[in-house]
Amino acid sequence: MSVHLHLKIPASTANLGVGFDSIGMALNKFLYLDVRINNSNRWSFKHIGPNVESLPTDETHYIYQIAQQVANKYDVTLPSLSIEMRSEIPLARGLGSSASALVGGLYIANYFGDIELSKYELLQLATEFEGHPDNVAPTIYGGLVLGYYDPETKVTDVSYIDPPKADIIITIPSNELSTTLSRNVLPETFSHKNAVRNSAISNTMISALIQQNYELAGKMMEQDGFHEPYRQHLIPEFQTIKQIAKQYKSYATVISGAGPTVLTLIAPERSGELVRELKREFTNCRSELVTVNITGVESEVVY
Repeated sequence: MSVHLHLKIPASTANLGVGFDSIGMALNKFLYLDVRINNSNRWSFKHIGPNVESLPTDETHYIYQIAQQVANKYDVTLPSLSIEMRSEIPLARGLGSSASALVGGLYIANYFGDIELSKYELLQLATEFEGHPDNVAPTIYGGLVLGYYDPETKVTDVSYIDPPKADIIITIPSNELSTTLSRNVLPETFSHKNAVRNSAISNTMISALIQQNYELAGKMMEQDGFHEPYRQHLIPEFQTIKQIAKQYKSYATVISGAGPTVLTLIAPERSGELVRELKREFTNCRSELVTVNITGVESEVVY
């Protein structure tokens, strides 16, 4: 009997301004994987669509590498698999494409290795691979997730708050921006004074989000000192997008993850006008309305 595993894995945006490496939100853009056992002794990948066409089709693929690491950890042998892959998530744009692929590898190993990992264990593994929970936690669980990974104990603890009841616009530049390059511009150390300041801003932003005070939350989001001041020059469109968004009374405009995608939080009654203005202004980018994903990974076994 032929068995197919279908996975629908959401994108994610991280940081939300001051939540560096610790806050993430799942978005309704998806990586789709159709996985089945094949009769050869090799894994194969078939890519459909522009966002995945440059990826390898053999066992150098990132999903294969992750799945095998999980199999080795739990001392299981995975069968040879054929994977059909389609993605709405552009690569290297700050929308969690690598985190979605990582989570896909975990789910594939868990199912075809018959490991029976819980969601909690999947999160622990994902964060151990990724080094921080900001993208992988919302990808697995959905919604808006705050998390901390302790590298000494290798334990990840997470907390959840309701996603903002506001519209989200993402503006995606045509160029890629590697996470390595984006991380290399960050300072190695922070003064105590700056640490206190940014901790206070972050705490206030979280409290404001919980209270649905989006004006205050947005004000805090735009005062980030952890990463945006050092990364802005890598995204030429950022300041202009921010200025235009302010004309439409947006709550906040921030870098999504490591960039170059720019995320704007705005009231629903003004979002349509703004996204159309951004589309007119930035013809080399894609501006679109997106919604928050609240389900996380969807997995279906078809016989």
